[in-house]
Amino acid sequence: MLRLPRLLTDCAVLQQNKPVHVWGWDEPGRRIECVLTLTETELSDDTEYKADCTVTDEGRFSLYLPAFEAGKKLELKVSDDKGETLTVKDMITGAVWFATGQSNMDLTFDRLRDNYPEVIAASENDSIRCFDITSETEYSGPLEDTRTGVWKCAKPENMYGFSGTCYFFAKRIHDVIGIPVGIVHASLGGSHISSWMDKEMLSGYPELISESEKYGDPEFRESVIRENERISSGWIAECEKADKGREGNWKNGIPETEKSTMKLPNFFTAAGLDDFVGTIWFEKKFTAGEMFAGKAARLWLGTITDTDEAYVNGTFVGTIGYQYPPRKYTIPEGVIRKGENTLVLRVRADGGFGRVTPGKRLMIFNDECKADPWSNELPAGAIDLSGEWDYVIGCKMDKKAPETDPLNWHPMGLFNAMTAPCTAYPIEGIIWYQGESDAGMTDEYVELTRLQVEGYRRLWKDEKLPYILAQLPNWTDSYPPSSDGDHGQWDEFREAQKKITKLVPGTYMTVNIDAGEDNDLHPMNKLLVGTRLADVALDVMYPGTCKRPSQGPDVESISCEKEGEGYKIILSLNNTGEGAAAYSPDIAKRGSIRDFSVVCGGRIVPVTAELSDDAHISIFFEGGAKPEGIRYLQRNTYLGEMIYNTSSDDGEKKICKPMAPFILKI
Repeated sequence: MLRLPRLLTDCAVLQQNKPVHVWGWDEPGRRIECVLTLTETELSDDTEYKADCTVTDEGRFSLYLPAFEAGKKLELKVSDDKGETLTVKDMITGAVWFATGQSNMDLTFDRLRDNYPEVIAASENDSIRCFDITSETEYSGPLEDTRTGVWKCAKPENMYGFSGTCYFFAKRIHDVIGIPVGIVHASLGGSHISSWMDKEMLSGYPELISESEKYGDPEFRESVIRENERISSGWIAECEKADKGREGNWKNGIPETEKSTMKLPNFFTAAGLDDFVGTIWFEKKFTAGEMFAGKAARLWLGTITDTDEAYVNGTFVGTIGYQYPPRKYTIPEGVIRKGENTLVLRVRADGGFGRVTPGKRLMIFNDECKADPWSNELPAGAIDLSGEWDYVIGCKMDKKAPETDPLNWHPMGLFNAMTAPCTAYPIEGIIWYQGESDAGMTDEYVELTRLQVEGYRRLWKDEKLPYILAQLPNWTDSYPPSSDGDHGQWDEFREAQKKITKLVPGTYMTVNIDAGEDNDLHPMNKLLVGTRLADVALDVMYPGTCKRPSQGPDVESISCEKEGEGYKIILSLNNTGEGAAAYSPDIAKRGSIRDFSVVCGGRIVPVTAELSDDAHISIFFEGGAKPEGIRYLQRNTYLGEMIYNTSSDDGEKKICKPMAPFILKI
């Protein structure tokens, strides 16, 4: 039976200026004819392009048709000598990028809908299209075709399944150079880089290959699935049975005689519940006036570790079963009454790190007092739920929830199922946003990335295929960040990511140290991440089209001279655009530059800095010995204003790209 891959279906974007690859499957020995027709042509254009071949003994065929410049609309007909014909309509030529990584590449507008309602409403654009592959693994070997995926163009009804980073990347390229952009998207939250590599790329890591081969055994995989279900459901059932709140029906209110108090949002350790595992039932009384009485409303509770259930006046309004998604629940009409109301929140802490995340708003609001999703301020008229909450422990478990086997994260599995089938489809480049799950590695990650890049270029048959990675943003697991601590894995990992671009030709990096949220592993500002990736792509593939800097300032030279009882250090910057500027997107961190430190005598000493002009940073070090090195942004997150270049590409001078974290010798 004649069959084409899912990538060659209606609405596909074909890579400009590369031969069109048509492949598929049929009965061995069949003759295949392909006809590619220009559906919108000028009088001088040829309208049809043909090629033919014979199906191999393995039942596969492959042929190439001429390359086209961007913007050509095409129809493809593939037929065999048995009389079967397949027609692919509404194809267009443009820039095709393969977007891959973990959860922050995967994050869709379904999660971002409150932050970008205007973007979603105005998204209709036939020149921005996405082929989204549902996350899955295959350990027996690389698949020839994806099991899922369909091309969709950007429009409001499709946007909730679009990756935010991918959409903003595509939109920026389209807006600047006007060509169609297609994204082939393959990502999975929590995945490791080794999950996205094949056997040849991992040939120097026999332990990873052995691990992958183990999961290639169907019986073993089934046993893992059964064991995951057994241990997980067993622990949860035990917890449910022991929870006094279930039997006591505490969704209507917790027992008066057993109440303690805790300020929320907060870590549970703040109430002395160190390493607590089990359930806590929280209660908050709130007063509603005419603005809320009888009306539907929104309940926002930030993020919670690990699972939660929310009840208003005994009515269930929402639950989420793991820690990362923001709790945004709808309270139905008729639930809130005028006067006193009761909100009950049941939280189950599975691993001893329970929290209602600090720094998040806890509130009830409606259309009469809409919340700004980008602000942490309470909207006027909203009901503030922060502060003292009553609570009662439902049950205290003796052991943490058992760790299950993350079946989809093992080496080679995601590559085989999601990446391998795409390598026959010509692309312009790769964007990669991954690393949160591998932040404990540095040198090994650099080597794995080198092998991954070289392997992808081999498979796509393009030695110069650009590879653009997103450096990890700011984030800390100890919110709010401490000025004398918060050194962790992410600052070291960012240095490893930067090293990749020095080691592997044709690799590039965007800096996102300002694009995160200190208290959220999944920040909402995908506009910043996506457009920065696109600016680098524009600079690499279409030089001169990006009218603003695609990268931030960097240090051109360092001087260090004795001055009084200390040393004056001057950093001379280049790539400052229209001048360097100091800025913090976090209002609470504005006022001074606090993220420099000097290395002296083996010690790391924090220092303050200032911009002496639009291309120089001045630092005074009061130590007696001459500094040996200087460090910038070597923490999980930033503490003060950061250094940016500026640009007036849209007519108004604005900050543009941040300077990358660094460690330099003096």
